[in-house]
Amino acid sequence: MRSASASGEARTGRSGWPTGSCGTEPLLVYEGSEVDGWSVLELPGHADGHVGFLRDGVLIGGDHLLRAISPAVGLYPDSRPDPLGDYLASLERTIELAPRIVYPGHGEPLGDAASRARELIEHHRVRLDDTAAALARRPRSAYEVSLELFGRELPQTQRRFAVAETLSHLERLVRDGRASRAGDDNRVTYTSP
Repeated sequence: MRSASASGEARTGRSGWPTGSCGTEPLLVYEGSEVDGWSVLELPGHADGHVGFLRDGVLIGGDHLLRAISPAVGLYPDSRPDPLGDYLASLERTIELAPRIVYPGHGEPLGDAASRARELIEHHRVRLDDTAAALARRPRSAYEVSLELFGRELPQTQRRFAVAETLSHLERLVRDGRASRAGDDNRVTYTSP
């Protein structure tokens, strides 16, 4: 979608992307940047480049912390190598910052971010244990492990998320010495160590 000028012509910036009605290019922000008094926090895990904005105990958290569900944390091609490790570190950081309120990307605001972060850490600890238990000496693909963790009856889109999340847990187990990975460019499998 391109933005239009008053004359109806599309406007683009130097990058070739639409500039929008304000006529400026997007501003890249990083940890430590400030935007209108909000401190930028890098909170990777749900997405590699996920950021939040913190001011006066208020965190605009996007999908980092959700009330009713665990944000999807999956391993995808060209993503950071350990998204679950990144997410767990981001949750620990949230506990340390202890914002008094979080405005998530979905749902109602959260009043006790530290407690919710602890719940999510525990959720992933249990999922890691379940993932480790699903491994055997026989090599298994992430897809095969996902069938055991998430069941066989998932729509195709949900299966894609289930496999990506299973991969993130398997890779975390490899880093922790609780699983082994083998394979090549065509097939990667996991076993108990």
